[in-house]
Amino acid sequence: MAEERTLTEFARVINSDRYQYTESDIFIMENTEEREAVFDMYFRSTEDNGFAVVSGIREVVKLIEILNNTSEEEKREYFSKIISEKHLVEYLVKMKFTGDIYAMREGELAYANEPVITIKAPLVQAKILETPLLNIMNLQMAIATKASRVTRAAAPIGVSAFGSRRAHGFDSAVSGTKAAIIGGCSSHSNLVAEYKYGVPSVGTMAHSYIQTFGVGREAEKKAFDAFIKYRRERKANTLILLIDTYNTLKIGIKNAIRAFKDNGIDDNYEGIYGIRIDSGDLAYLSKKCRKELDDAGLKKAKIFLTNALNEDLIKSLKQQNACVDIFGVGDAIAVSKSYPCFGGVYKIVEIDKEPVIKLSEDAIKISNPGFKEVYRIYDHKGLAYVDIVTLAREDSDKDKFLAGKTFTTRAELDEYKCSTLKEGEYTCKKLTRTYVKAGKTTEEYDKLVDVLNSQKYYLNSLEKLSEERKRLEFPHRYKVNLSSDLRKLKYSLIDKISEELNDEK
Repeated sequence: MAEERTLTEFARVINSDRYQYTESDIFIMENTEEREAVFDMYFRSTEDNGFAVVSGIREVVKLIEILNNTSEEEKREYFSKIISEKHLVEYLVKMKFTGDIYAMREGELAYANEPVITIKAPLVQAKILETPLLNIMNLQMAIATKASRVTRAAAPIGVSAFGSRRAHGFDSAVSGTKAAIIGGCSSHSNLVAEYKYGVPSVGTMAHSYIQTFGVGREAEKKAFDAFIKYRRERKANTLILLIDTYNTLKIGIKNAIRAFKDNGIDDNYEGIYGIRIDSGDLAYLSKKCRKELDDAGLKKAKIFLTNALNEDLIKSLKQQNACVDIFGVGDAIAVSKSYPCFGGVYKIVEIDKEPVIKLSEDAIKISNPGFKEVYRIYDHKGLAYVDIVTLAREDSDKDKFLAGKTFTTRAELDEYKCSTLKEGEYTCKKLTRTYVKAGKTTEEYDKLVDVLNSQKYYLNSLEKLSEERKRLEFPHRYKVNLSSDLRKLKYSLIDKISEELNDEK
């Protein structure tokens, strides 16, 4: 069983599409497999054309640890079953990742067309990471970004991620829960996520629990009594009763109040107690239930609202002054229901220190060449003002703003849209961090263990964004500019190809 588990874990590392290994075979035959390649993972748009929340870096780096720690025997057993080219099998069996991984940290706010992850490694090593890396990042960034939208709509009311049963498989449920936490969810229900990430899970009860006690008023009351009795005895201090199994107002809320009083639960209770409503007109029912609870002297009783909630329904409930203390959200977050395909891409930008570019008739698909990094500029008020994508090696704009000097930044497609940031009136922060160097993880990787710290980083970053840029509909466009040197490099390559096309005529 131990060997089977190891192979299953290793299979995730190399869960690539066939073409990545077909290409790798050619690179080996051409003796180019060790050329130094640089690949960027980035995205082209989000659901609202605003920011995305970074999540998944920890799992990407974990791929490298698994690859480097898997024995040659185990690699051979796997590759020999799926690859017929013996020379390719021999290369892959001996291969370890010896390159570098640069990335934004988890919880960072990222924008379209700026590198979220950069892989610099020998060509085959970088190439075979494409699919597993995108598997991880597209899932987690979709969910973290959707969680951000939902929690911003709900604020200051908390959101609990309840969607494990709707997730697309076991791994999706666990890593998706982690992403939802980073994206702002105040609690979650997934046990393995608690085990793996150390964030306590919460849960109430299902309708089936109540139904096992029978049908009707008295059966529901017995279910509530048993729940309170045994959960309290086990020092589980959260007592939330689901009240819509039979009838919310005529049976459920009345049984809940009776059960709390019969079992000595009132506003002196040290834990959390209350009700959950999972169907019907949530705004209307929550107001009616709040009044009944208050009239019974249970003013500290909490009201949880669930039932296919998303950011739009949550905003509507708030506008109707629904009485709610926490929202439980399932599939809207767990599968990023309204925007399920995040659309991150993985593109080569440099080979042997020579920049390369991909052109397209669709302007959005033209890549930014070269080995790059990202900086965020903050104005005199401390608000994020512009992101600047620079060359990682020498870059004149970077030299200026790192020294705090006056410099001018321009929009890529409109040279008249420019901003001059004066000395002493701005600050800057490097968003790109080093997580793997020469195949070894760095101290930055260790910081990713604390998921709640990544959530705190996200929330702090959100505070540094203007209200106009945080709104859910038509957010004010945030500037992402190329440095002057990167812009010159990009258009010199475009001009070179244009000249070749003109020569063909």
